[in-house]
Amino acid sequence: MKKYLAILSAIIFVLCFSIAAYAMDAPEITLGGKIITKGWYIKNADPANDFMPVDTDSEAFWHSNVNLTVDAKVDDNVRGMVEIETASGTSRNSGLWYWGNYDTKPDTHLRIRQAWIQYIGSGLFGVPAGLKIGHMPISLGEKIFLNNERFGNDALLVWIDPVKELHLAAGVTKLNEGDIYNHFDDLDGYVLIGTYKLSQDITFGINYLWAHSDGNCPSTSAVNNLDSLDFHNVGLHANGKVAGLSFATELDYQFGEIENYNFSGSDVDPKGWAIFAKLGYTIDPVTIRGAFAMGSGDDDADDNDCEEFQTLQGPDYGPTARLVHYTQIYERTVRTASWNAVMTTESGGNARNTSIANTTYINLGVDVSPMKDLSLSLDGYYLWATETGAWEDTVGDDVDSTVGWEVDAKLNYKLAKNLSYFVEAGYFDSGEFYHDAFGVDEEQVTQLIHGLALSF
Repeated sequence: MKKYLAILSAIIFVLCFSIAAYAMDAPEITLGGKIITKGWYIKNADPANDFMPVDTDSEAFWHSNVNLTVDAKVDDNVRGMVEIETASGTSRNSGLWYWGNYDTKPDTHLRIRQAWIQYIGSGLFGVPAGLKIGHMPISLGEKIFLNNERFGNDALLVWIDPVKELHLAAGVTKLNEGDIYNHFDDLDGYVLIGTYKLSQDITFGINYLWAHSDGNCPSTSAVNNLDSLDFHNVGLHANGKVAGLSFATELDYQFGEIENYNFSGSDVDPKGWAIFAKLGYTIDPVTIRGAFAMGSGDDDADDNDCEEFQTLQGPDYGPTARLVHYTQIYERTVRTASWNAVMTTESGGNARNTSIANTTYINLGVDVSPMKDLSLSLDGYYLWATETGAWEDTVGDDVDSTVGWEVDAKLNYKLAKNLSYFVEAGYFDSGEFYHDAFGVDEEQVTQLIHGLALSF
């Protein structure tokens, strides 16, 4: 009997050791997510008229957003991420559902926001290198040109770090597919990125994007609408901190050729540009900020130069579907000063969500944390159209460049661990530009958002 007990004990010992060894090699799985509920109030942004800042009834509604993530670290070199997010109905440009379901489940589907595989190793060169493939958030530089972080892109990225401070990357992203058996309706993006850390807190970078199609600008209604599209953007950027001073800056220049655009027999030459600069100074618990940005506009509607700064910020689907880029109302909720924002998949081009296309602004802001669990922000913006020439050619009359001014405020209060109550309020006093360019009687737009956010 003792012999059998000894054998059984030995077997159990071996099994326990094997299980422990297996557990040590098992993937590290992290489950997470968030639940956000928001209540909205919007006054004088007309949904029936391209969200012009005109006298219209107020709108009030609620919506909720749910994200669930699985982050799998298989070993030190291999990682995978899946993030599932709610969507209104079957929309691919929504992350939420609107309230109004009487004893019924929300009209929502689950869609994939992220699904990618990443491998990092020493590679053939004996230095850190990596590969990432799948659907993922993507942005470049300080994000004034390309910011697809809300819903993400399908992409393949490879990179190498020749020295600790230098990061070099290349990638390809599918911006539009259409018929998988027809390459004429594709729009592909090719990206090169280089960043150098001058110090732990200061980074300089350069990036390049080439968007190419053999026959399609997706914002134009017909599937095949040109002979070829070659659009290039070169960006320089820097950001960092020195003592209490923080800064960020970006410069973009665009060039290329769109042959036989809309089969008109004429070629279009992109010639847009943009500059952005931001400074902040912190004396705890207060940070004072200032920013200036200018995106080029078109001064002639009849020539073949596309001088307006073209941006890749995602399609124009509405304020509830998009992140705040700078102002809470202008650019996100109401029609912008952009004349021809066509580098998008939105039919006809974007009317909102255009970043700083044909827009110049100055900004002053302050952040305050009066107590551990409370943060407050206040921002003021003055905005005008960089160019009005193309608009004047369109309407046949003078167009004032004054877009307006905006004041935004934010509050975030931590109620408990990972649970916060927030308020975002904005007031936009629209200028004469809207009357001259669109023939509307401009009004002041008010927007208020508040809600609860839980992360886990």
